[in-house]
Amino acid sequence: MGQNLTLEICVDSLGLALAAARGGADRIELCGPLHDGGITPSAGLAAAARHSIDLPIAMLVRSRTGAFTATPEEFEVMRRDVLYARSIGMNLVVLGILHEDRTVDIERTRELVECAGPMEVTFHRAFDAALDLREALRDVKQTGATRILTSGGKSSAVLGAPVVHDLLDEAGDQIGLLLCGGISSATVRQVVDRAGVQEVHAALRNSIRVKPQTGSISPESLEHFSDCVRKLKEKMLQSDKSSNLVSV
Repeated sequence: MGQNLTLEICVDSLGLALAAARGGADRIELCGPLHDGGITPSAGLAAAARHSIDLPIAMLVRSRTGAFTATPEEFEVMRRDVLYARSIGMNLVVLGILHEDRTVDIERTRELVECAGPMEVTFHRAFDAALDLREALRDVKQTGATRILTSGGKSSAVLGAPVVHDLLDEAGDQIGLLLCGGISSATVRQVVDRAGVQEVHAALRNSIRVKPQTGSISPESLEHFSDCVRKLKEKMLQSDKSSNLVSV
């Protein structure tokens, strides 16, 4: 395993994005409301985060929840969102399109990747919804995407880490794999060592406490979230050091 591991924290508000940055996140994924996988964040949220945070930011481009298909009209919205992300200085966009038969829509995904340049592109968990992950991996490679967000097609990184490890051979040095799926400080060491990945993605949704009266997140909860990010990062780096010791 390499010397450097990257922790990406997924958030859907400016407060959480700032808290993640304070906690030591290496990269932020910025989304709209994170129900059913999240949608594209508002223009205001994206611009405010880019203005306020001196870290790489990945912006989700997903016009609706549900299946990962896209009508021509939805594709046009995605294309314009990619252009907007590029115009405000985002570092990455996160996207993916499947056909109705759950194979990767190579042509239209490639078009969005080309539109995104020079931003990096993460192919999101549409990958895990594909019927055949190895075939999907070969297809995503053809799009020019930088990495794939995946839990190995399983409900959690704990279950999917062995699958992701096997997919790494197929990925080679052409595309990265970003491990996700309910990762916490209690599980990160196990899943990183088992999967052999260089990048980890987490949302830590269970650590967020929302005020029932207002639906807002208190300053105390934001600091708690920041502490959870910090603890996750510390545990992840311990995993890296342990792996290096074993390999000596």
